[in-house]
Amino acid sequence: MNKEELYRIMHTCAWCGKEIPEDSEIFSVPGRARVEMDLRGHEGSAIPISLHWPGKTVYALVVGHDSPAKREGYDFAFVACSTGCAESLRKALQKEIDIKIH
Repeated sequence: MNKEELYRIMHTCAWCGKEIPEDSEIFSVPGRARVEMDLRGHEGSAIPISLHWPGKTVYALVVGHDSPAKREGYDFAFVACSTGCAESLRKALQKEIDIKIH
């Protein structure tokens, strides 16, 4: 992934796809990787994550191994343009987790 692609992902809402201007507030949705996911080599980059419901792919920014987010137990974060999009994404991720468990 080149710098331009990473910049675009960092400034695009993972849920609605809206471009987020640099001077706008952003919201993040942290996440934890499944045990079998190996994220080494992806730190500081973005990875696509397919959500079966609602049938879309969202991008997650993989945190660095020494970042505050990693120290709090998170492996990646999604960028959202609003609290509404962040909550919709959080619900979709939870539903994905629930489906995988059952």
